[in-house]
Amino acid sequence: MDQPLISVIVCTYNGALFLEEQLQSILTQTYSNIEVIITDDASTDATCQIIQKYSTNPAITINLNKENIGLQKNIELSAGLCKGSYIAFSDQDDIWLPQKIESLYAAIGKHSLVYSDSKLIDNKGNDLHKSLSDFRRFKNIYHSKGFGIYNAVSGHTTLGTRDLVMQSLPIPTGFYHDWWIAIQAANLNGIQFLNKKLTLYRQHDNNLTENIIEKELGSRPFYKRYEEYSRDLKWLELLKNNPLEKDKSFYTEFYNLYLLKKQGRFVWPLFWFLIRHQKSIFFFSKKNFLSQLFEIRKRARSEREV
Repeated sequence: MDQPLISVIVCTYNGALFLEEQLQSILTQTYSNIEVIITDDASTDATCQIIQKYSTNPAITINLNKENIGLQKNIELSAGLCKGSYIAFSDQDDIWLPQKIESLYAAIGKHSLVYSDSKLIDNKGNDLHKSLSDFRRFKNIYHSKGFGIYNAVSGHTTLGTRDLVMQSLPIPTGFYHDWWIAIQAANLNGIQFLNKKLTLYRQHDNNLTENIIEKELGSRPFYKRYEEYSRDLKWLELLKNNPLEKDKSFYTEFYNLYLLKKQGRFVWPLFWFLIRHQKSIFFFSKKNFLSQLFEIRKRARSEREV
């Protein structure tokens, strides 16, 4: 059976420390019909020298930005260079297990996106004895309501259709590309979860995306609360205005109630809205019922209380 071309996007920036190990893991995949699009965002370390080692490989396309344009624009630029029917996103510092692409392609079916689990490793490659699934509940996804507060779909675990990725561009400024693409997939043909650990996901201080352990186990300083509220509000506004969104009324109400937090008092209508939609909103969360209630209370409080 003919294998469709699958494009792998590798956006780099000062990733010399781990990049070569990642590229080797991509090039030794059991799925053979791949192209690798490497776009470097004006690195100042040895990243470009490492990339140039692969310049004679016909499966690799190299683009070196003269100026730094940021991760989102770099991803958009890379996507425009892809020729594959499917597109996979790679971080610059992980390790892909050999059957990753083959397994994801076999699982995607008619879905817009498929994602998998990952094992966590430290900066030296040591097993941290944790997986992404320890922090989030992974499921098949056919609606976007769970994305209002959380995300379970990490870009490095995904394979999506070319049509999905193109419909997701441009990526909204200031937000993660994988979160946005997953929402679009949920609104199109849905997202399939493959219950396999296919990536060794490296945790260190220089992650271009997010450090999952720090995000889940760390505490947030009070001074960041209003900043985070403003970002959350912009996020909800983006979702309610999303042309592909199937649950516009849900996000319109969510946004309008969230806006009331600026009035300086506890927003009871928001509290009861979150209670009413608790199952959907905590779709990805592994928090127990009491922890969810505590989160709802925090979400409904006034930002002037800080």
